[in-house]
Amino acid sequence: MSYLFDRNFDAETEALTPEAAPAPEPLFTRSDHEQALAEARAAAFEAGYQKGRAEAQEAALASDATRRLQLAEAVVPVLRDLFADAEAHHAALEAQMIDFVLSVFEQLAPDVSAALAEGQARREARSAVRMALGAAQLTLYFPPDSLEAATAELEAAAREAGFGGRLSLRPDPTLQAGAVRAAWDQGVMAYSFAEICARILEALGLARQEIEQRLGQKLTGEPS
Repeated sequence: MSYLFDRNFDAETEALTPEAAPAPEPLFTRSDHEQALAEARAAAFEAGYQKGRAEAQEAALASDATRRLQLAEAVVPVLRDLFADAEAHHAALEAQMIDFVLSVFEQLAPDVSAALAEGQARREARSAVRMALGAAQLTLYFPPDSLEAATAELEAAAREAGFGGRLSLRPDPTLQAGAVRAAWDQGVMAYSFAEICARILEALGLARQEIEQRLGQKLTGEPS
């Protein structure tokens, strides 16, 4: 089949439509180029500034932590020495106080014993009367020199407690002044003012020895 015109007008028309035309190349003026360059520089500067700031903060924190650690390492030995000195000082004060109490107690013990021992012994004997209520018999033993002075008081206490007629008071030469021994159906009781004083002195002496052992040295009673 032959044509009058050997051309494809449709293809030529489509080729000339705006949609099929190639996109124009972007055009940049010198001012656009300078503006884009300035923006890129500003962005790079800001990024570098933020990075540098972050690194500086990290370095500052690390430096601060290092200083704190160094300070702690320097302070620990000082505190250790202070605590050791304080402990030694406190121990010396304790020893001084114990020496003072020992000295006073040793000086006053004879006078205190003479003034209070027999009275305390009779008080303990009255307690034995109350503890022995219901027993068939209660026997109280006193030093021979103390028996006569204690008899009237204790017999009266026994009668008041309903124990009259079942109380027996006897001398015991082995007892020191300020001592009493009791025996009844269900038990016994022993009291000695002198032994109590001796135990107090012993406890004070042991306390001083413990302080010396803790510090590893003999104490003179003077604060260090």
